[in-house]
Amino acid sequence: MSYLGNLPVFDHKTSEWSIFYGKLTQFLRINNVTKEEIKSGILLTHLTDETYRLVRNLAYPNTVESLTYNELVQILNSHFKPKQCSFVDKAYFFGATRSPGESLGDWAARLRGLASYCEFGDALETNLRDRFVLGLGSGPERDKLFEQNPTTLTLTKAIEIGGTSCLRKRGKGDAEYERFWAHQGSACVSCKNSPVRSGKRR
Repeated sequence: MSYLGNLPVFDHKTSEWSIFYGKLTQFLRINNVTKEEIKSGILLTHLTDETYRLVRNLAYPNTVESLTYNELVQILNSHFKPKQCSFVDKAYFFGATRSPGESLGDWAARLRGLASYCEFGDALETNLRDRFVLGLGSGPERDKLFEQNPTTLTLTKAIEIGGTSCLRKRGKGDAEYERFWAHQGSACVSCKNSPVRSGKRR
């Protein structure tokens, strides 16, 4: 039987279970796979030998063949459950700075990834906005954002103001401004000079 899409093999030593599980869920959905035994078979045959051995050990004294798809997923979810937020996780977030050549959109996305470990709750958007601005490094974007009122500035607005300031500093017109927002995933050429460290999570 042929399936739509391509499901990668999961190796727990090099990949994140939550990412693979998301892809697995979509793969089963687009291929309309509903039978439990087929879902289990697809999951188990897309594990490396070491990861399969891990699942087998976690399932003992039951066998992996005797478990339902939901039971297999529950075992993996429990084993790979993210650790509770620690001061180390928060240190990575609050110490993060924008990397040279990193676009504003990518910088904001990386911050969201770091924040996912921190359990900020209702303070999430405020912390994201503050770290986004403070971690920019010196330049026209940060200078312009420092002029804004923190009580009304949102992260989305900060990204917009930062991008506009960068292009206006270079004296570019409306055409390039539109191209900037059409290709926000690409770094603005003039924003590659900030001497900053990446602040990437371990």
